[in-house]
Amino acid sequence: MSGGMVTTNVSGKADVVLTTKGDIPTFSTVRIRKPVGNDSATLFSDSSDSTGNKWDYPTTSFVVACSSEGDDLTVGDDKIQFRMPFQFELTDIIANVNVAPTGADINVQVQEDGSDIMSGVGITIDATETTSESSATQPTITDSTLAFNSIISVDLDQIGSTLTGTGLKINFIGYRVI
Repeated sequence: MSGGMVTTNVSGKADVVLTTKGDIPTFSTVRIRKPVGNDSATLFSDSSDSTGNKWDYPTTSFVVACSSEGDDLTVGDDKIQFRMPFQFELTDIIANVNVAPTGADINVQVQEDGSDIMSGVGITIDATETTSESSATQPTITDSTLAFNSIISVDLDQIGSTLTGTGLKINFIGYRVI
């Protein structure tokens, strides 16, 4: 046979035909071919899948501190800058503070090489809240692929008007692209 591999059962009859680089044999009620996953996907055990395994993306996150822990936040661009150490596919982004803002919301925009990665005001932490997860306005990511060696910067566009908030951190959630 050209272009594939045949596995056989004890009777010598063909059971599974592997046709593509990366295919693996697996089992449901009979032996079957599990097609190769997409780039950067990892094979995970999953008892809810009929074969007991599935291709998925291993979610990871990293946290970036954008201010000191105790000082009041101030409005401004480039509160922090760093270079991406690898390509990263962003699936979610969350901000939190140690002390909640009062009087106004906190609005944070993240940029990759000078361009916003979210539409509108970016991430919002509502007044009297300490996390963006409960915000009435959730961020919409418009640039989800953060390139290797790109410059990521954080702009603080609005802070609380009575209490500014302190200890801003951003959680980048997604997976490393290999």
